[in-house]
Amino acid sequence: MNAHTSHDMTAQNTHEHDDTANSNNHLNNDWQHTLAQPIEVGGIGVHSGRFIEVILHPAPADHGIVFERSDVSDCDSIIPATIEFAVPHDLCTRIENKDGVGVNTIEHFMAAFHGMGIDNLRIEIDGPEMPILDGSATPIFNLLKRAGLTRQDKRRHVITILKEVEVDMGDGVMAKLSPADSLEIDVSIQFDDQLIGQQSISYTNNSQAFIDELADARTFCMLRDVEAMRNSGLARGGSLDNALVVHNGAVLNEGGLRTTDEFVRHKTLDCLGDLFLLGMAIKARLTASKPGHALSTNLLKTLMNTPDAFHIEGRGSASDHGQWAYPETAVAAHS
Repeated sequence: MNAHTSHDMTAQNTHEHDDTANSNNHLNNDWQHTLAQPIEVGGIGVHSGRFIEVILHPAPADHGIVFERSDVSDCDSIIPATIEFAVPHDLCTRIENKDGVGVNTIEHFMAAFHGMGIDNLRIEIDGPEMPILDGSATPIFNLLKRAGLTRQDKRRHVITILKEVEVDMGDGVMAKLSPADSLEIDVSIQFDDQLIGQQSISYTNNSQAFIDELADARTFCMLRDVEAMRNSGLARGGSLDNALVVHNGAVLNEGGLRTTDEFVRHKTLDCLGDLFLLGMAIKARLTASKPGHALSTNLLKTLMNTPDAFHIEGRGSASDHGQWAYPETAVAAHS
């Protein structure tokens, strides 16, 4: 196992098809990957309550993960999934272009792409929010596995952390990136409800660890917060079918928890997805206390503003420490 948890209640030019499910070291592969074929998925947006249809298309090397709003025709409909386009939003990760066109709740899909080592996709979506499905990344993984992955003829770009970068938002909300030889994530959470209490996890990212340790963990909320969220225009599509709901030391969902530490595992899943807003894989140790999407965005923007804290491997000019560049096709599409 690559995760250890505690629960305290107080160079090749041919393209090849990969069997991702049996490729434990897939993320150590030097080559970029995309889907072998398009896949379609539809479902309810947890905050909008709308039924959303999505098509995940294969994309060329150096394209990156790029969203395209098929319901938008009178302005720019392209939104690259990079930190430059991340904007503050309550309770989810949002990316938005210069025309104000955006996509919400991308974090579970981004975690699946990051966990499975998918570098390049064009994501066609007919609404403002990705479908929540069952609140975890397992349905997404199953779709991606069914489509299969194709190895591409460009080397993977990797951002390597050279020195520690930290963000402290007060009240124990903190995150830092430190040098490491792979992506390691240490997360701790603390909630007043006795069912959750204090939980922590240490996770090392590879495709098998993602499947075994993070993918199945569902998003969650407190029953007392549901009414407030709906009054604010959020959680309109939320239900016991797509989120864990906790009340007075009990989970209200039939069947209960999938693991006793499902809460911290889901927070780690969110962190993994938000980290992929860097637009490439990362070698770092992320340490996060009471993590959330605002904290993740803050941390990544702080990193980008600290050019001597990182360098990019696998890009021609990336030997210069701190030289930053977004996936080439995504930038071209947006310009």
